[in-house]
Amino acid sequence: MKLTPSSHLWRGLLALVLFLTFFPFIFMVMTSLKDTHQFFHTFWLPAFPLHLENYANAFRDLSRFIWNSLLVTGVSITGILFFSAVAGFLFARYDFPGRSVLYYGIIMMMMIPGVLMLVPSFVWVKKLGLLDTYWVMVLPYVAGGQILGIYLLRGFFSEIDNDLFEAAQVDGAGLLRQLWHVAIPLAKPVLGVVAIVSALGVWNGFLWPLVTTSSEDVMVLTVGMMRYNSRVFGMYGRMFAGYTISAIPLGILFAFSTRLFMKGITSGALKAGTAPAARARPAPRQPGRYASRFHVYLPGVDVMIVITKRIKVGS
Repeated sequence: MKLTPSSHLWRGLLALVLFLTFFPFIFMVMTSLKDTHQFFHTFWLPAFPLHLENYANAFRDLSRFIWNSLLVTGVSITGILFFSAVAGFLFARYDFPGRSVLYYGIIMMMMIPGVLMLVPSFVWVKKLGLLDTYWVMVLPYVAGGQILGIYLLRGFFSEIDNDLFEAAQVDGAGLLRQLWHVAIPLAKPVLGVVAIVSALGVWNGFLWPLVTTSSEDVMVLTVGMMRYNSRVFGMYGRMFAGYTISAIPLGILFAFSTRLFMKGITSGALKAGTAPAARARPAPRQPGRYASRFHVYLPGVDVMIVITKRIKVGS
């Protein structure tokens, strides 16, 4: 295909936008490999020799903060996924008095800016004696993060064909087993979206850990970087090496979860009951007989559930 001058112009503009987008990260990595002399004399360009010891020193200084962030993020995401799945399933499949009022009351919490709850939340955790502990970060993150999960999962679970749950009931599955063996396998892409969005929020959280923690034993990376910058002030290579190290976990998360994230975003356009894992397969029909069964294969269930419907076919 022959390229016109306008197409060359658009390609050049896109290349420029791409370069401007990635240049801050390139500059950060490039500066992390310099010493102070190289930083001032070759500010915009790479410099040799490369100083890899900056990363060793930065990791030694930040290792405690990194571990704290990984711990808080992992525990928070586990709690968010668990409570979001259970609450979303109950709101979608279980009828109880006040269900709609309670659901919309929870969703209304998304409209309240978090900064407005900062002082009341601080007084609350102080009265509970949770300051300078992991729980002072985990519990509020779980309480606030599950609202988005409840909203997404409730909508997804509501779209699952009710025949799947009736088939599980015929097999003797209770409410929790229906959640674990029917709903959860179908909702994995949506759970992935909830996990990724929540992980970004917890990992990058700064204001709440800043006002509730002062001990480096429980301090997370975003707050620990402030103290680290004051310690290595003037040593820009070590400072930017710390920035690069702090960005690596989110880069790994993005690299391994992009496909799952896109699948979860687009899964809302499809009816959950038609997902491949729960697709119904009709039994062969014969003239003059009843085609009475079709099979439903449920992921995680070691038995085949047979649903019988008497349908007259042919003569």
